[in-house]
Amino acid sequence: MIKEMDRFLGNPSGGLDEYISSYMKRVPFENIDVQNEVPISLALEDIFDKIIICGRGGFCYEMNTLFRQYLNAKGYNAYNVSATVKHPDGWTREGSHMSTLVKSDDLYVADVGFGDLPLKAMPIRPVEEAVVIDDVNGRYRAVETDSGFEVQKDGGEGFETLYRGGFTPREIEDFQDNLEYNQHHPDSIFVRKLIVTQPKSDGRVSMSESSLTITKHGEKEKFEVNRHNYGKFLNDHFNLNVEVKRLEK
Repeated sequence: MIKEMDRFLGNPSGGLDEYISSYMKRVPFENIDVQNEVPISLALEDIFDKIIICGRGGFCYEMNTLFRQYLNAKGYNAYNVSATVKHPDGWTREGSHMSTLVKSDDLYVADVGFGDLPLKAMPIRPVEEAVVIDDVNGRYRAVETDSGFEVQKDGGEGFETLYRGGFTPREIEDFQDNLEYNQHHPDSIFVRKLIVTQPKSDGRVSMSESSLTITKHGEKEKFEVNRHNYGKFLNDHFNLNVEVKRLEK
């Protein structure tokens, strides 16, 4: 399994940042199975087959489970934790996001399953010692809090919280209720909306059920998505060859 992942990721060898970058540039964050009402399996062999063999992406539970296993096989001390995402209208369901932490010389956030994070690990430090990661898609940092940590992005007028997390290691079973919610509940953003996004060397490409947004060095270009062009967009920008049922109607 690890040899296949090495080949798929281009045989990265430069350390944690290269593993993160190689993975994120090759594996899109996407919820197409949820949109198509295909059950999500969290069995490692099923995730491996979906992402590495079939060339798909996934969302946080799939992406961070596979990546954590890969990092541990590479000699890292990686583990998954639960986190809560903050949207402009408030916090999402408590603990419903799975992130990945790595213990090394520092404690790092190595999350490949969020959809808007840098291509490098973020050391978790007190706010006065925070390390800002400058990425083509923005400025990010991870800061300690009284109850855990927060991942933040510079919104132009200061850093804003993307999600808050704890340090307690979590097993895949701990996310089962939240997986069910995010697969089936009508209030879940993954049920309500198509989300496909992937960082690129010069920016990011994101697609919803209505538009494709290409961001290069901060400049955005938008294109309408419809049943006639969505397949080409998925293939050209995300290397995905999959039907999206809601766009076939």
